Amino acid sequence: MAIISLAAGFVTPALKGIVNGSTLDSGASRLAGLLNLARNEAIAQHTVVRFAVATAWPDAKAEGNLRRVSLWALDAESGRYLQIGKWEDLPVAFVLEKEIPDYVRNAGYAQNDASTVRGTSVLAEEMSAEAGFNTESTLGTIPTRYIEFLPNGSARIPGSSERQAIFVATNGFADGSNRITHTAQANGHATNWAQLNVDTLTGRTHIYRP
Repeated sequence: MAIISLAAGFVTPALKGIVNGSTLDSGASRLAGLLNLARNEAIAQHTVVRFAVATAWPDAKAEGNLRRVSLWALDAESGRYLQIGKWEDLPVAFVLEKEIPDYVRNAGYAQNDASTVRGTSVLAEEMSAEAGFNTESTLGTIPTRYIEFLPNGSARIPGSSERQAIFVATNGFADGSNRITHTAQANGHATNWAQLNVDTLTGRTHIYRP
């Protein structure tokens, strides 16, 4: 029994790391797929399509904060953005950071190539008010941050002139005030993450992993 217990002590952290890594892989792939879908819809419908991330989901648990996403297309006749598809949850324990954290800027790939972290965080709170987008639902108003894709396939964040729009995802969750708790951390920061860069000139997405 002692040997089994000792072995379990080594296996459990390893399995947790595998699970966390799997969540990030699947979440990053799904996020990239939805960004590509938004771009393709903008080209196909010859309109502007917004990829929106809920920043304050209207429920007590705030389970949708920084992990519930949806696409919205500009309707030429009404001048309003209409939802295309439902709100979609990214994997459980997969949350999007509100900025580009220092642990990402200090990553090996960022130190080797500073251009990988040169850009604007799509969810940055310091962005201007025009970078926010209030959507309406049966639950009430849902504020979001967004990136939008244009009919030529390019992308933009209102108020930003940077070439790259950046998402950083990690294992964790956000509370009602959007304070993020990392479920796998060391030295006060996340130990694993996925970074997705959208090239605003082409609208293409690239994924970086530590």
